[in-house]
Amino acid sequence: MSLRLLAALVPLGGLLLHSGVVSAAGAEPPRFEVPSQGGDSLVFVVYGDTRFTQRTDVVNTAARRALVDRIAGEKPAAVLIGGDLVYDGSDPSDYQTYRSETAAWSDEKIPVFPALGNHEFKGCTLKDPDDCLENWWNAFGELTLRPHRWYSVAIGSNLLALVLDSDSPLRTGSEQRAWLEGQIAGAGDEVKFILIVLHYPPVRDPLFPRAREEREVARYLSRHARSLRPRVLVVGSHVHNYERYGRDGVTYVVSGGGGAKPVPAPRMFGELSRLKTAVNFHYLRLTLASDRLSGTMVRFDAARPDSARAWTEPDRFEIRAKN
Repeated sequence: MSLRLLAALVPLGGLLLHSGVVSAAGAEPPRFEVPSQGGDSLVFVVYGDTRFTQRTDVVNTAARRALVDRIAGEKPAAVLIGGDLVYDGSDPSDYQTYRSETAAWSDEKIPVFPALGNHEFKGCTLKDPDDCLENWWNAFGELTLRPHRWYSVAIGSNLLALVLDSDSPLRTGSEQRAWLEGQIAGAGDEVKFILIVLHYPPVRDPLFPRAREEREVARYLSRHARSLRPRVLVVGSHVHNYERYGRDGVTYVVSGGGGAKPVPAPRMFGELSRLKTAVNFHYLRLTLASDRLSGTMVRFDAARPDSARAWTEPDRFEIRAKN
């Protein structure tokens, strides 16, 4: 069943329209649609660790705002945030900071699709996350996510994005894992690329400690990715830097340079970008065509913001469809 047909089969009262995005509402985690915009390609953005807040000691506010403004200028078809959107998930004012600083995105009617990160739960406990989840759901009320913590987005005509909650179980037998496997197995023939967005990166420099069960995603893909019809790209954040790896036919990217305090990356153990810079505020621009998905790291040098070289694109990669 095609992604567009899935939405079309929902009764008219179950369709939600906003900012050019279609969603199928129901008991299952929702699926949203970002339609093709005409032309040969569609551009969208993925990055994380923006930490919207009024606190200045936990984030580089100038870098965060510069990235937001640059993204607005690109007018992407969508922005996907890989978690830690805010610094304190229990504080509604952090979400208000997000809304005010991204007003340009709203003006351009750019839809935003967030994943949950650990800072979305800061100030709450994992055993009692309700207040933090309410703040997150309310901040994205137009998506009607409540009560779900993961969901999917059909982007263009041939890409399916699966937005996960890596603070929820991902091991075999868990609710989220069953949903993930079902989405991958049930992807229509038109889907040539699957993008998995989550907060904790399944593959990253091994010197950085693991968080929860994100490695379960890499284990599953190592067993199945080569036999899948679509190519798979996984984008995590959490580590406040940029890294890129290839494992068992899957491309893994760490894109955590949205403004949070930088974390050095040793760039060993097969890291492919081989960047020489320690501090890498950035976002990932993805360009989707009929037969390829191209990625570009767009880097902002916060140490010389007014320089002609403040903006660079030091890493690029391309994933070609299997057919």
